Amino acid sequence: MASDNTSSTGDSLSSLAQGILNDVERLIGQQFGLIRRELLDELKKAAGAGLSIGTGAGATAVGSLFGALAAVHLLHKATGMPLWLSYAVTGTTLCAAGAGLMTSGVAQASEIDILPGLPGGSNRDRETGSAERRQPAAATA
Repeated sequence: MASDNTSSTGDSLSSLAQGILNDVERLIGQQFGLIRRELLDELKKAAGAGLSIGTGAGATAVGSLFGALAAVHLLHKATGMPLWLSYAVTGTTLCAAGAGLMTSGVAQASEIDILPGLPGGSNRDRETGSAERRQPAAATA
């Protein structure tokens, strides 16, 4: 009788251990799937930011090349400004527009969390944490 009881206890422990291992394996698989999905989401954000930066740079180059000539001569004829000053005003305006587009793309890129969900958090978490760490020191001083 004692050996039957020991045998059934061993079988139940074995099946319990097997169940725990199966659960751990399933949870690890789910975690890797979640990490993969989060990385794909972040890569999509990176692609959007890259598209904005590239579009901004391309628009600046093409706009500077083709639109500048027409705008310079229009400004020269409409205002009577010297041609060189018309070139300077037009070039400055186009550079400012391109810089705005590129700044927008850099802002989008700064929101990308390369390794989401890992210890250490995102860049935003580190910036917030460092600001929170500085506040109590300033408050006590």
